[in-house]
Amino acid sequence: MKSISRTLGLGLASSICFLSFIIGVITYAAMGESFKSFFSNKLDDDAKTILSLLSTNNQQLVLDKQGISQLHSRIFSGHYYIIQTTKQKFRSRSLWDYELTSPTLAVGEKLIDELPGPDQQQLMILSQGFRIGDIPVTVTIAEDVGGLYASFRTMTGGLLWGLFFALLLLLIIQQWLLHRGLKPLTKLKKSLHALQTGELKVITTKKMPKEIQPLVAALNQLLENTAKLLKRSRNAVGDLSHALKTPIALMQHTIISELREQPEISKKLLRQLTSIRQYSEQKLTSARLAGDILPGAQFEPHKDLVDLIQTLHTIYQTKSVAINWQPHLWPERIAMNREDALELMGNLLDNACKWANQQVELSYSQTSTHQQLTIADDGPGVAQAHQKQLTQRGKRLDEQVDGHGLGLNIVANIIQHYQGNIEFIGKGSLGGFEIIIQLPTTSIQLK
Repeated sequence: MKSISRTLGLGLASSICFLSFIIGVITYAAMGESFKSFFSNKLDDDAKTILSLLSTNNQQLVLDKQGISQLHSRIFSGHYYIIQTTKQKFRSRSLWDYELTSPTLAVGEKLIDELPGPDQQQLMILSQGFRIGDIPVTVTIAEDVGGLYASFRTMTGGLLWGLFFALLLLLIIQQWLLHRGLKPLTKLKKSLHALQTGELKVITTKKMPKEIQPLVAALNQLLENTAKLLKRSRNAVGDLSHALKTPIALMQHTIISELREQPEISKKLLRQLTSIRQYSEQKLTSARLAGDILPGAQFEPHKDLVDLIQTLHTIYQTKSVAINWQPHLWPERIAMNREDALELMGNLLDNACKWANQQVELSYSQTSTHQQLTIADDGPGVAQAHQKQLTQRGKRLDEQVDGHGLGLNIVANIIQHYQGNIEFIGKGSLGGFEIIIQLPTTSIQLK
């Protein structure tokens, strides 16, 4: 799965690293050029100083040594000069017996080079061609830059380490900013999960960034429209079932009164009308059991199951059927959509109440891998040979009890959707039919 945080993080980190590399290279090159330019100017000034001490006498060069710096007199001081013509050559005392290579240049020529010097020194050398009177002169100035190079390397290393720590700090700040910037999406994810579990009815836009608010508003609008559509559909089913009652009753009365002399046709028509009436009553019951619909809400036994049992007690009050269950053994929520759970429980409990003599028992248990629902009644039970037909659409084992043969088929479809399984016991713990349902402990969650 592609991560926005990882994509942005890698992109920004790569950009920062590349930019830091470019800055480091440019800074290093600029400092190196500044270093060389500084020494070039210094050597040029020294060459002009030496040149100012030269004069001619009888076509010979004369050097005023009184103006020479003491640095040029101390042996291997790191400051050297060589003055040469075609006939003469002056060397600084600081060179002692070291032979420093010095080129002969034409007037106006200039050469800068780096060469090894005495006592393992690193020399930067400037040679220039001049003319004093009629005599061409080449002045070579050399200076030890080894120590300054070492300082330059130390300074450069410090700069690189500083750049590295600055880069690290920028990456940390970047990750913090990314985390803070994407925090509203994490909050939105938690809100969607809370919406799925029924803890929220709408997603609040409070403290949401303006970029996300249109998305949240669209989600809330979608949820509202879905809830209205589901509620209208549920109400439409109930209204249709109510609307069919009078025409069906009228048709039954008409068939009985008008087709007395044709009992076979009358029987067939009445059977079909009875099926229509039973099916409409079943859908009306489902609509009554489902109640309000909240998309994404999970089943809350201590509220929804209580309402469901009270409704069934009202429907079957003439039979005085007792539905026994132990609320303290049930969790606050079951990881199952509320509408699906009501459809499941409603069909199973409704079927149990139809067949029970006096008692229906509902129990719940849970392990780390699955949750189990057990519904048992004290009715006549079901023979093992007939149990395979129970979940077949439209199949009924007894025409004496109201029903259209669709309830357990709906139950089987719901259980299959949640990747569970169902087991039938013909003679259960109460002596009648018993159904055991196992569902995964964690149902379909928001990833």
